[in-house]
Amino acid sequence: MARIITFVIFGGFGIVMRFVGVKQFLQQRRNLTNAERVDATIVHSQVLTSTSSNTDRRLGRSNSTTSHSPEVRFRYRVSGTEYESDLLYPTSIVQTYASESNAAAELAPFATNAVVRAFVDPAQPDKAFLIAEAGKGPIVFIVLGLLLPPAAWVVGAYI
Repeated sequence: MARIITFVIFGGFGIVMRFVGVKQFLQQRRNLTNAERVDATIVHSQVLTSTSSNTDRRLGRSNSTTSHSPEVRFRYRVSGTEYESDLLYPTSIVQTYASESNAAAELAPFATNAVVRAFVDPAQPDKAFLIAEAGKGPIVFIVLGLLLPPAAWVVGAYI
């Protein structure tokens, strides 16, 4: 019974991850295909640091994980209308880094008040992005979504 419950929970989570991954992959592809250049002004640029902790009560130990994510916001105009976006890449899946210096290096070209080149799909003018490269996030979500259900089935046998 534990195997079935584990499979249903993680299988459902896998389906959601796969759906999000495919949706973001297609969105990213569409954004890159239809991208037009626009001038943008950086209004916010900083590395956001977050720490999560996990306590193992059986062992009496606490583990913490710190991650760093580049956070940027910029303004731009499309057809006379001003917009603001926070996308570095043409996907809404945000990449995090283990070191603050790696996240800061990602933001180096995008200092506050700098005028930079951004890219926008005219069909979705509110979703401009700064780096015209495909991010790895959607593929990671798709792969994890495919691996979770079988892994849950195997792990469920040992619970």
